[in-house]
Formats: sequence, structure tokens, C-alpha cells
Amino acid sequence: MEIQNSNLVVLFKSGTTDDNDPYLKALESHGYDGHCIPILDFHFINLDLYTQLLRKLDQYLAIVFTSPRAVQATRLALNSTDTPLLLIQSVKCYTVGKATALAAQKLGFQTSGESTGNAELLSQFIVEDSEQAKNREVLFPCGNLCRDVLCETLKAHSQYKRFSVTEVKVYETIVKDDISDEIFMITQSKVPVDSLVMFSPSGVPVLTKTLKKFPQLSVNSVKILAVGPTTEGELKKHNVPVYATLRRPDPQSLIDCLQK
Repeated sequence: MEIQNSNLVVLFKSGTTDDNDPYLKALESHGYDGHCIPILDFHFINLDLYTQLLRKLDQYLAIVFTSPRAVQATRLALNSTDTPLLLIQSVKCYTVGKATALAAQKLGFQTSGESTGNAELLSQFIVEDSEQAKNREVLFPCGNLCRDVLCETLKAHSQYKRFSVTEVKVYETIVKDDISDEIFMITQSKVPVDSLVMFSPSGVPVLTKTLKKFPQLSVNSVKILAVGPTTEGELKKHNVPVYATLRRPDPQSLIDCLQK
């Protein structure tokens, strides 16, 4: 394993900032200093409705998760039901990314599709994987900012029998207004900033606005990485040059991009 010179990689993502974060652990093992700045907050919604849908889980071909937050909502909703583990294990579960898959597996789901990397590729995987299935009803818990790619692809697919997608918004994404204080703290570090990694397109506007206050972190002096093509596209809309785009939302893809 090649060890890099110690440089700071800042992750703009939701989730934990502790030592259990797989991205931070991967960065440390490759000689980087990692720091996480949560740029999004979340609020769970419609859990009563979602709980009722989960009581009928056996009526669906599959449940689809495209974010760990949707899995968290599922855990909360399942706590209000008496859904047996055998039923959870018997329903197909499709996910995007290893973190989402791992979270779903902890609830008892048998996952597949996590290597697809984004919702568009996952929808194609579901279509191909379900070619012979008679039941094409899919339960899709998601966030309020979820793009319609997965639903549109499944509903419009005409090569086989069309899918029926029950989409339920189970969380709201709230973008922070300002992260200036957090950015200021990292500029005080003695470790030079190597890269900034944006995980969600939703946080791009506040990031670009904030970076204008810190010329030492200009897009010409640090590398900007995007997680997924959607985030890449949003950064480019704001005239931010993207050094690399992660092929998949997982730590190894991040390391690969940093070492390219």
C-alpha cells in the first residue's frame, strides 16, 4: 500500500464524524488526515404512513434504498411493527452503495445491486434482475430531494411488464445556510488541505458561496472531488472544476480518485 504525504481531505457529507466513519478510516490508513463537515441536516417524515406500508411488505417484489437515511427511517418504522425477520429476509432488497447496503443488512435484508453506484444504474439492474418476476410492485422510501430517475426508469420500462412503484418520502433534507465557522477551523490546521469532497448536489450552492470567503481554499489551489455524476454536474453548473468523480459511493473509490 502506498502511503501519501499527510494532507487534509475534507468530506462534506451527512452522517457520523466519529472513528467509525468508513471514509475517515480509509483516509487514515492511506496516510491522509480526514475531516468531516456535515453540510446537510435531516428530519424524518411520514413514518406513520410508511409503517402501514411496511406491514404489507410481503405484497412487494422488492424494497429499494438509495441512501442510508432511508434505511434509518425503515428501522424506526419497523420498530412499530411486528414484521418477522423471515419476511424481511424473503423480500428482495436493492441498494446503492456499500454503506446503504450494510445498514440494510443490519436490519435483516438480503441486499443486491450496491455496486451499481447510482439510482439510474440501479434501476437498470432491477429491471434485468426481475425479468422473470410476475410481481413488479416496488416500495421506494426516499428523501424529499430525491430525483425521479429510478421511478421513471422502472415505470416507463416497456421491454417487460411495467413496474409499479410506491414512492414514500420518509425524510426531508435541510441544507445548512452557512458553514463558515467549520471552514475557518480547518484553515487553522497546520496540515495543508489537499482535497474537498462533495457528497451531495444539494450542498453545492452553500459550499461554493462559503469558499469565496476563503481564498486559500480556491478551486485553483485544492482538488474538488464529486461523489457521483449528479454531484459532478451540479458543481460544474457553479463553474467549479471537478478533479475527479467517484465511480461508486464507497471509500475505495475515494482513495482511487485521490491517488490518480
